[in-house]
Amino acid sequence: MVGAVARKELFNHLASFRFWVGALLTLVLAASSTRVAAGDYNLRLNSYLDRVTGEQKALRGVTVYSYLQPLAVRPPEPLSVLDQGFDAHLGTDVVIHLFAIPFEAMGERRGNEFLAAIPSVDLTTVVSVVLGLLALLLTCDAVTSETEDGTLRAVFANGVSRRAVLAGKFAGSLLAISLPLAGGLVVSLAILRLLIRAPLTLDQWLRVAGMAGAYGAYLSLMLLLGLLISVAARNTSQALGVSVLLWFVLTIVVPATSVAMASDLVPSEEIKRNTESRIAELTAAYDRRLAEEFRRAPLLAAVSGHTAMTFASGGHRAVRYRHGSAAYYDALAKYFQFETAAAARQAERVFELRQRYERRLRTGQRLGTALAALSPAFLLGRLSESFSGTSIAEHDRFLASCRRYRGELLAYLERQGAFGSWRWFSDDPPGELRPWPYYLGLSPEAVDQRQVNQLINRLNEPGVQARLRRDREAIERDPSRLLRADDMPRFFYQSPDLAGTLRRGAPAAAALLILNAIVAAAVWARFHRYELG
Repeated sequence: MVGAVARKELFNHLASFRFWVGALLTLVLAASSTRVAAGDYNLRLNSYLDRVTGEQKALRGVTVYSYLQPLAVRPPEPLSVLDQGFDAHLGTDVVIHLFAIPFEAMGERRGNEFLAAIPSVDLTTVVSVVLGLLALLLTCDAVTSETEDGTLRAVFANGVSRRAVLAGKFAGSLLAISLPLAGGLVVSLAILRLLIRAPLTLDQWLRVAGMAGAYGAYLSLMLLLGLLISVAARNTSQALGVSVLLWFVLTIVVPATSVAMASDLVPSEEIKRNTESRIAELTAAYDRRLAEEFRRAPLLAAVSGHTAMTFASGGHRAVRYRHGSAAYYDALAKYFQFETAAAARQAERVFELRQRYERRLRTGQRLGTALAALSPAFLLGRLSESFSGTSIAEHDRFLASCRRYRGELLAYLERQGAFGSWRWFSDDPPGELRPWPYYLGLSPEAVDQRQVNQLINRLNEPGVQARLRRDREAIERDPSRLLRADDMPRFFYQSPDLAGTLRRGAPAAAALLILNAIVAAAVWARFHRYELG
């Protein structure tokens, strides 16, 4: 009897206008959104490959250890074509160096810059909005319509149990909603395979299957909510109105309101200002200590014939010196031993402050998640992001990989003796130093302190400039000046695996299943006492 009722429900749905409108809209939106997302993914992938290639080339040209600041880049996730999540909205680039512990990524490189101005539409959005509404509309009048035309009384009169009727209606509706869902999935996956370069791995296909299961659990819940409305409504018109209102509240109002309430209860801007103020105080004190240490060495405190020319990179205190004396370089080496040790301590203090700030923000995030958990669409979004590898948790995992890599890089520099060596800051040939007075026919010791400025100005004379330029070009061409960094550790970041996505998506999956069970029990309890009138 369950099968007979299910077949009847399925055929009724297939003959309805609302079903075909919803199904066709699903296919069109799934195809168009996946097409746009695939193009955006390819642009982001090209940008990622270009940055990796450029970074590898830059590292091969590094001549001093302070410039050895590799760029860790997070690759775009192929399954973001199905669920964009946070993949294209969060940063992708982290510069690894001594002076800061990775806390956030920079970049936010969307392939199509115009897509950042509009909300992302992907397969998950199509399922939650279009198919979610269709599922409600398929079952919201499943009982009331048959009560109004007397069909349900006749069914009961022929000995069909209420359990069989309810199970058949649910099964038939689930089969019906599965058809546009399967169609949308097939179309999206076909476009994905056609347009993106790399084939999906077995693990990624399993994660796609997990996404399909999440979609099924969500639509099952929406069908059950429709049945609950159907057994509670007085008539078909009321059932339709309540269904549309419930869809609007659960899909749009609850998630947006939850985020707004969490933002109001956790004042993130105030916390950010306090954190940045404290970091600024620490940084100012840190800079004062460095300045005091620098001034303690007589050779560093004032410009003299020993002073080297500085070529700063402009980023993260990377600096290169040339044309200084051995005595000046010895003083610099002692100073940089102090600075690198102080920098490590400073980085830990700043990171601790930022972690406190993040914990406060996470409190707001957890509060917003708890409030929004009443929305099946929100739960579907979190679960789908976990399977697709586009969640905030994946971004956190990338940052954790960056922090581990920073530890490996610092250990490598320590083994190389980089922090206490001239090579931290200078690529001058140690055995043939040419301090700047050399180009004026003088030794560093022969430079009168009162004539320093005048002599430095003479370095701009055409003949002197030509000699300086030739020597610098020779240094740049000399392969012995390049750091031998073949044994330097390489950054490694692996895409999420199925086990990890299951673990991270378990709370949302459990919430969806619990809601299914609760609503199913409510439907049965109400239908068990349902009066035909």
